[in-house]
Amino acid sequence: MPNPPEIAFTCPACGEEAVASLDGQGTCRHCGAAPRLDVPVSLGESRLVESCPACGSALLYVQRDFNQKVGLAVVIVGAALAPVTPFYSSLFVAAAVDAVLYALLPEVTVCYRCRAHFRGFARNPRHHAFDLHLAEQYDVHGTPPDPRA
Repeated sequence: MPNPPEIAFTCPACGEEAVASLDGQGTCRHCGAAPRLDVPVSLGESRLVESCPACGSALLYVQRDFNQKVGLAVVIVGAALAPVTPFYSSLFVAAAVDAVLYALLPEVTVCYRCRAHFRGFARNPRHHAFDLHLAEQYDVHGTPPDPRA
């Protein structure tokens, strides 16, 4: 049985990660605060994320739900062992581990503006893979780019 949908967002009290369910009631494991999100009823019914309830942005992307630091560690170990493995086979093993994880792990929707993560929701076909250009516009200008552009 799949995990229930959850929204991971930045706790307004301490800046650490808080988690909310579809009722909008959040909890922060770090400071114990109980921030609340305004989760639309349609999100609970359709399980299709149209906009971020944490910040209101409609610009979202999808990625595999995998800790990027762990992925980088797999590559580093494979590269470090490459000179001592026959035919650099550790690089092939690292690539195989990455491919298996990519195939097995579920997708997560992420907000460009506030980096909130939406786990357990249906994939919205309007959301695509991470776009560096959109992300840089948030980082540099602090304003959302026009999604029609």
